[in-house]
Amino acid sequence: MLDTFNFRNELGKMTPKIAEGAKIYIFGAGGAWEDICKQYKYLVNIDLNTCIDGFIDNDTNKQGSQFHGKPVYALSNVALDNAVVMISSWKWRFEIVEQLTSAGLFFRHSFFTGECFMALLMRWEYLRLLQFKDKHKGERCFVIGNGPSLTSSDLDKIKDEVTFATNKIYLMFDKTEWRPSYYAIADDVFLKEAHKLIKDKITCPIFYAYNYIFEFDEFSLNNDYFYCVDGRADYHPYPYNKPDFSEEPFMLQWGSTVTYSCLQLAAYMGFSEITLIGVDNTSLRYIDFDGTLHLNDSESEYHFSQSYDESPYYVCMKYMWEPAYQSARDYCEAHGIKIRNATRGGELEIFERVDFDSLF
Repeated sequence: MLDTFNFRNELGKMTPKIAEGAKIYIFGAGGAWEDICKQYKYLVNIDLNTCIDGFIDNDTNKQGSQFHGKPVYALSNVALDNAVVMISSWKWRFEIVEQLTSAGLFFRHSFFTGECFMALLMRWEYLRLLQFKDKHKGERCFVIGNGPSLTSSDLDKIKDEVTFATNKIYLMFDKTEWRPSYYAIADDVFLKEAHKLIKDKITCPIFYAYNYIFEFDEFSLNNDYFYCVDGRADYHPYPYNKPDFSEEPFMLQWGSTVTYSCLQLAAYMGFSEITLIGVDNTSLRYIDFDGTLHLNDSESEYHFSQSYDESPYYVCMKYMWEPAYQSARDYCEAHGIKIRNATRGGELEIFERVDFDSLF
């Protein structure tokens, strides 16, 4: 586990000027900075304002004032020989780059554009995620879906196994002694709605997609790890929309189901056997690649609990599930990893079926 994120130290890995004692200035005293601060607060729990020395802004009405407790300067009033400038504004970034270059600064040495803020976070997170590489090499694990076939008695049978669980699995906690070893969530809407419950109920490592985190009003988790989601497969025309299978949790491939995220995490951790349970592969509402809408019987159960409410407007992109699972199967077969489906019933036939009770 790495120590708490240190902004100055991480920036120092990208420019030697930090080691030389350079001050850090943010070019742009406006709303873009507030979004960046929110992102850092949510992802690494630091106040970014305490890590900088001041702001630069071309607005003469802002110059000489305070913004987020720091002074705002004109560029001409900053000692640039002893400065690293980071551009927060996206709207005016091209003009600011030209302005800084004309002032004698060099990109990626004495000034950085806005994407650097996320680059610093992800470089640091990449190293944190390395602790999971081959952590369970040669072991077996269970990936648990939230389908109607899932029962508390089956969960109790695997309470001593390494398990991955997702989303509203905590609705099962009052019925079983079992608790997950790892928990994953990929849906930003659900994460926004339920992160307080997750923080209270989930004690194992939590993996979540950060992509829209800055849009939240507030956010905080315990023992959490964030990752990127690469959704490029959905930009490909059918039938070329089969996603890749990621070899690292830093950049997980999107398959329109968090189960696919769990399979990628499990492979990264070195498991040689991955068994699915509760992955019924059914959905109340889903669409095809061409947008055709399918509405199933509203009285049928599509999760393990009747309390497992879905938004009445939520529609699964089920057309991504099958190619994603095919990608997982192909990757794991090529790398000596066995995926088996021990779900009691359901509609997932891509993986070899195995009787759940025979595993014990």
